[in-house]
Amino acid sequence: MDEEMMQKLAFMQAMNNSEEDVFVSSIDEADTFVILHSNLSDARIRRRLVDFITDEENNVWGAADEYWNLMMRFFAVRDYYSVIRLCDFALRIYPRNADLLACMIRACGACGNYTLGMEWLNQADQLERRWWSSRLFHYSIIYLQEKLKNHVGDSDQTLKQGLEMVNDFIRYFPYDEHGYNQRAELLIIANRREEAIRDLQNSINDVQPDPNDRHSSLVASQCCVTLLNLLDDSNDYALIIDIANKGLLNTTQEQPSSSISFFMYRKALALDAIAVLDKFSNPNKVKEALLAYQSAYDLNRDREYARTIERRYAILYAHADTKDNIGRLVRRPLFVSEESAEE
Repeated sequence: MDEEMMQKLAFMQAMNNSEEDVFVSSIDEADTFVILHSNLSDARIRRRLVDFITDEENNVWGAADEYWNLMMRFFAVRDYYSVIRLCDFALRIYPRNADLLACMIRACGACGNYTLGMEWLNQADQLERRWWSSRLFHYSIIYLQEKLKNHVGDSDQTLKQGLEMVNDFIRYFPYDEHGYNQRAELLIIANRREEAIRDLQNSINDVQPDPNDRHSSLVASQCCVTLLNLLDDSNDYALIIDIANKGLLNTTQEQPSSSISFFMYRKALALDAIAVLDKFSNPNKVKEALLAYQSAYDLNRDREYARTIERRYAILYAHADTKDNIGRLVRRPLFVSEESAEE
């Protein structure tokens, strides 16, 4: 039995045999506690931690940002009930904190407690929009999207409220792409697909966040992902390649993510389709598709994507021009380490 398994068994035995009280003196300590108890088997002790924190006689206090960090730990383990309890406690101390309000509204939507969510959304509406944080806009719209998906209440009114909130989000945070993407997501939920496609294309290509700078543009990688998903059943391969290229460009301006591999994969599929439509008569198009597939294969760790790439590459490879010296598909490491030169 390896050491890690022995430690886990020892911990589980300790949990079963001990009713020792949980004790922390601050919210920052509680955050560290949850990090150390983040396994599935630790649910009981995490709930005991929430009991301890929310008992005012224990005097566990912290800054609003520390409460936020702690609640993100509970979101990570999908314990939305505990998030609601912690938010309720924290909002007694910081009743007008926009991020804590955002967290409460998001948790209510995540667990389907739409009645409580509307109560807190109405409380957030007591703040002027200029005092809302980007998180409060973002999470409130996610909550309304969940209501709309599940047809809770008046769907037309929910859609209207969501679109009005999105417009305010964009007005106060014009450089935050979440607002633009969430507007399209609302339209998609309402089955207004063509309108969503036009709106996303406008956000990606034409939005100038700074009206005084005609060279300003939106970094819209998530909008590119959403649009490419909408174009799944489209044969407009030139548009798909253009959006994939714009997504790749956006990831050079913002933090890299798994969307890089997604953009490369969708570009490769579109190039493949163009080569097939040409009946493999254009060696350059076949070569371009093969190179794109190799790059997507290097980036993707998703087995389903990998299988598709392997099959499509095999078909294309049979039509490659031998003088191009294109090799068979290979799995290459993403990172290369340099070995010390021998003396």
